[in-house]
Amino acid sequence: MIVGAGLGGLATALRLAHRGASVLVLEKTDQVGGRDRSLTVGECRFDAGPTLTMMLDPFRRLFADVGEDIDDHLDLRLCDPSYRVFYADGSRIEGSPNAARMIAQIEALAGTHDALAYPQLLGRLAALYKDAIPHFVRKQFRSPLELLKPRAIQRVLRHRMLGNLAQRIDRTFDDPRLRMLFSFQTMYLGLSPYDAPWVYAVLTYMEYGEGIWYPMGGMTEIPRTIADLAARRGVEIRLDSEVVAIDGRVVRLASGESVTARTIVCNADLPYAEQCLLNQRPKPRTHSCSAYMMYMDVEGHYPELLHHNVVFGADYRRNLDDIFHRHMLPEDPSFYVCVSSRTDPDRAGNGRENLYVLVPVPNLTHPWSPADADAIEKTVLTRLSRDVGFDPAAIRAKKTFSPRDWADTLHLDLGAAFGLAHTTFQSACFRPPNRSRTNQDVYFVGASTTPGNGLPMVLISAELLEARLAGEGRL
Repeated sequence: MIVGAGLGGLATALRLAHRGASVLVLEKTDQVGGRDRSLTVGECRFDAGPTLTMMLDPFRRLFADVGEDIDDHLDLRLCDPSYRVFYADGSRIEGSPNAARMIAQIEALAGTHDALAYPQLLGRLAALYKDAIPHFVRKQFRSPLELLKPRAIQRVLRHRMLGNLAQRIDRTFDDPRLRMLFSFQTMYLGLSPYDAPWVYAVLTYMEYGEGIWYPMGGMTEIPRTIADLAARRGVEIRLDSEVVAIDGRVVRLASGESVTARTIVCNADLPYAEQCLLNQRPKPRTHSCSAYMMYMDVEGHYPELLHHNVVFGADYRRNLDDIFHRHMLPEDPSFYVCVSSRTDPDRAGNGRENLYVLVPVPNLTHPWSPADADAIEKTVLTRLSRDVGFDPAAIRAKKTFSPRDWADTLHLDLGAAFGLAHTTFQSACFRPPNRSRTNQDVYFVGASTTPGNGLPMVLISAELLEARLAGEGRL
């Protein structure tokens, strides 16, 4: 039995069913995908959560492992440029996996020294990626002692994996705008680059070495397709079936029904699962930041916005410190804007654009109020008006999603939109394991267990869990 039809739960269901297991998936909401869910606002359709994917290997591997070709099911498009960046001083640059194009842009923006530094950085990142993914990400750690093996120590020291990411990038580039450009990727994990170990620079390589991808029809095509493949192999997926407790091998639903299973896989966010479903005392852990979301059906056309856009505030470091250390709303926030109708016109009505805005904000260690939402929206719309000529009067419909909504609707502890943070002592062998401490029949899959959050990591989480279940005689 799998509790939760997020991407990790669905991938696990597909993998286990392909091995011949009988699988039941229970999902509390009316659709599959978890955070990767669809939303309609006015005449526009949105991916309510993730809007892009990187590191296609785990996606291709999932399909291949069950005898399928991903290209037969998903129309994946490379976004190049990856995104357009808007700086507070009015300058711009476009991220791209085309190295020659990046070198030319960097030279025009910041000069020859930084342009020459870019290919050197890309080479270091490629080597880091080659070592980190197979040996520290796609690995089932059973004990921190595994990091003390000579080869593991050699890899850590060779790449200085535990060094500070932002400091390494600062030493690479002179121009502060480039320092922002090549360090902000840790925010995909809800983690400040000033708090991140260098190993997470693999995210920068994923962007600039492999590119950003989008499935036509929206990101929700990924979980929908996986759910369809699982159903073809006999998996039963029950929507609107909220689980309220797990007692031994018995799962209790809000409807009053009880279901017994030999093995239970929990795809609900791990802190919530431990505290609310398994009735365990909470462990002290560090959570990621949250996000304030705006989904807007907008009349008109704003050609200066690409499919993906990054808008930096004037004081990058203070912005991040406000969110992660002072636990307060930044006065001049950085934020992300997605207009998926650029690539996928059917996502918006005639003469409309689907504007998605994600603003990183503190999790619920900062008490959330309606005044916070008003302040964020005013700042974001003012900045968009200045940079791309956006007219707030053109908004025809709007929905928002706050840190409180992340907590109440999706059961994310403290409204932490990205789950548990990827601090040094919540990474690799220190990440919460994928088997319960107190109930040996319960296993975990998803963002807050090993190896971590982000869609590729969640698919690897399902890989690791399948191997563990097989190794422990559960299949």
